[in-house]
Amino acid sequence: MGWNYSKPPDNSKAYQFLSADEAAANQDDLIMWPPLVIIHNTNTGKNRDGRMEGLGNKTMDNKIRELGFMGGKSKSLYGRDGHLGITLVKFAGDHSGFKEAIRLAEHFEKENHGRKDWARVQSQTLGKDDENNANLVKVDEKKGEKRRVLYGYLGTAFDLDKVDFDTRKKAVIESKREYKPTM
Repeated sequence: MGWNYSKPPDNSKAYQFLSADEAAANQDDLIMWPPLVIIHNTNTGKNRDGRMEGLGNKTMDNKIRELGFMGGKSKSLYGRDGHLGITLVKFAGDHSGFKEAIRLAEHFEKENHGRKDWARVQSQTLGKDDENNANLVKVDEKKGEKRRVLYGYLGTAFDLDKVDFDTRKKAVIESKREYKPTM
């Protein structure tokens, strides 16, 4: 998406190209609507059958509430091998839902658990889920329990391949800039 979608092409079939910085800003601007936050690293291991298990919808809803966010509805994603380790947190398609989705995405970003941080962790682990990796699992010192380190970010047009068919079918791509001024 290195082209300017806001201007139609002038007498040619080629769109006007943007600089790399402008193209990156365009990718962040085009969000899925209703807004959703994509949360990674929600798998919990394999069951006896060898299928992946993960945090369920109710457990994830509770975790999001513990963080102080209301209004989102969790949806775990599954594939042929079980839980994919991805949970979508969908928000209402209005300004309050948009604000809450932005707040949750900013929360992950402030904790250094946003989109870029997830990409960095993925490149370091090469897709392996290591229970001893501090980037993926933290030990709660009080209880001695292992807890997954969650990474999350606002779902953009760039992420359509990460979501399930139903979400992709119902999603509309909107410009985030159009909603910012009314906040």
